[in-house]
Amino acid sequence: MPGDQTDAQVDLLVDFANSYEVDGTEEVGTPAELARWLADHELLPDGARVSADDLVLAHDLRAGMRRAMTAHHDRTATEDPALTAAAATLPLALAFDRPQPRLVPTGSPVERALGALLVAVEAAETSGAWRRLKLCAAATCQYAFYDTSKNQSRTWCSMQVCGNRQKTRTYRRRQATRTVRTATAQAAATAR
Repeated sequence: MPGDQTDAQVDLLVDFANSYEVDGTEEVGTPAELARWLADHELLPDGARVSADDLVLAHDLRAGMRRAMTAHHDRTATEDPALTAAAATLPLALAFDRPQPRLVPTGSPVERALGALLVAVEAAETSGAWRRLKLCAAATCQYAFYDTSKNQSRTWCSMQVCGNRQKTRTYRRRQATRTVRTATAQAAATAR
């Protein structure tokens, strides 16, 4: 990974994407759970109030980020109007408080917390890490991960688990097809 600050941004984005799992497990299913998640990631003060609208916005933001991570497999850059709309509601500003200007989230505490996720996306893009954030291609997994492969071609979160399952399924299908072809050829030869 590119560096400590980027590592933290990448970890934050992976954690956010993984706050939902394909089996329906939802870490941030209520405003209170979202408040706790944001506080645990030091984005929101403990006890800050999160509304139902904030929760919808967080879900929209996360769903859009997960779609983008899926698109990173084939390196397609598709416009995501829902993600763009969710991002547009979060105020950001350019701060000149350091030698290099930087984006900072502004607004209410929850807007700043969710805006920090957009800042993390921008930082990851600047470092080249954003395109390496992907979702596992296994339909039963879809876990977000950082692709550390040299050519950015990793498909599964874990070759030992999801990759092995997929390769085993593919092997078994090929074997079954060969068995059927062999049996068909033998039956045809016997019939002659």
